[in-house]
Amino acid sequence: MCGRFAQTNIIKATSDIVKTVIGKVDSIDNFNISPGQEAAVIKKYSNGRALELGHWSIFPSWAKDKEGFRPLHNTRLESLVKPYFKKLISKNRLLVPCSYFYEWSKSEENKKIPYCFKLKDNNDLMYFAGVFENNQFSIITREADGENSKIHHRQPLIINKSKINDYLNLKNNAQEILQSIKPPDLNFYQIGLEINNPKNNFKELINPLPN
Repeated sequence: MCGRFAQTNIIKATSDIVKTVIGKVDSIDNFNISPGQEAAVIKKYSNGRALELGHWSIFPSWAKDKEGFRPLHNTRLESLVKPYFKKLISKNRLLVPCSYFYEWSKSEENKKIPYCFKLKDNNDLMYFAGVFENNQFSIITREADGENSKIHHRQPLIINKSKINDYLNLKNNAQEILQSIKPPDLNFYQIGLEINNPKNNFKELINPLPN
């Protein structure tokens, strides 16, 4: 799954693939984005791609009971064949730029242990595949790959830069594209428990625990 992630220096980092910026995206420098918060997303318009703010978690239009429904901050790749998600993926695709993301494993004492994930061997942004309804978005996840599965059984579906055009082109079959993407190599390391509190937001959250 994807429970938290970070976005830093997003405008500069996405300048090679984004044409315009909509809204107050320049105010974003968040090391601890949690479901229900705003985050920068990339959408494709007729005049090019734009970076703008979106609300992380979809409350579907068909869900009537807000109190009894858990908003969709993640969408399984396997669920894209269901009618609601099939409609979203055919018309409402976006990318979620990400600097780091976090997952938790459980200790023998059943305590949650946080880990920070990033691309292996470089500090490039990751681009998560996502879908949206109105101004709300959900991150698509897949089964965790290799060593990552030791921490959590799901992980965000990260799109290679070479596949961005294909994914955002609504003429293409998104499910076929996503299924063809091989997960990138990721590094991960244990971090401090401060990340567990969504109110915490500072750069030191990504620091590895000392050996």
